Amino acid sequence: MGTGFLEVVAITAYDALPIAGAKVFVLSGDEVLYELTTDESGITQKVALEAPAKELANDINFTGVAYSVCDVRVEAAGYETVKIHDVEILDTETSILPVHMPPKEAGGETYNLYTPPHNLVSGEDRRMDVPPPMTIPDGHRVLSEVVIPEFITVHLGRPDRPARNVRVPFTEYVKNSASHEIYSTWPEASLEANIYCIISLTLNRIFTEWYRVRGFNFDI
Repeated sequence: MGTGFLEVVAITAYDALPIAGAKVFVLSGDEVLYELTTDESGITQKVALEAPAKELANDINFTGVAYSVCDVRVEAAGYETVKIHDVEILDTETSILPVHMPPKEAGGETYNLYTPPHNLVSGEDRRMDVPPPMTIPDGHRVLSEVVIPEFITVHLGRPDRPARNVRVPFTEYVKNSASHEIYSTWPEASLEANIYCIISLTLNRIFTEWYRVRGFNFDI
C-alpha cells in the first residue's frame, strides 16, 4: 500500500473567483477522514490518503484498479453544497480537485457529481460508428491552417447520442482527457507520448472539422 495526496480548490464565477473559508470534508463512505478550510486563494492544505502501490499501475499483468477513491463535500456560505464522488488517488501523486461552486438559490440543494471509472479499468466498449461527411453546405468555413484554439466545444457523450455540449479551454480539455486515459505514475516518456497523441487527435478533429461536416454542432 502506498500514499497519495489530495488538494481541493473551491472556485466560482467561471473559475475567476476563489472561495476563501469554504469547509471541505474528505470522506470514505460516511467516515470523515479530514475536515479542511480553504485559504484566501480557495485552496486547502494537502492531505495524505492511502492508495495502491504505484508499481501496480506500471505492471502490464495487473488487472485490478491501481488507485483508491474518496468523496469530497464542499460547503460555503452563499453557495450550494457540492459533493464529488469517487475522486481518484494515485500513489505518490497529488490529485488537485477544482470544485465549482454555484451561487445558492432559494430552497438550495446538494450537487452530487460522480467520477466515472478510469478508462483503463472501465471495460467500456468505446468503439462507435461515425457517419460519412455530409455535402459541405455553401458558406461552410473550413480552416485554412492549423491553429491552437483557446476554447473548444466538447460533447459530453458519444457523438451519436444526446448529451450536453460545453465550451472549455483547450488546455483544460487536454488535461482532463489525459487524466482519464493514462496514469500519472507512468514513466515521463509514456506520459509525453500519450499527451502528444491526445493533442494531435484533438487538433486534427478541429482542423478538419471532422464532426461539424457530419452535421454535429461540436468540435470533439
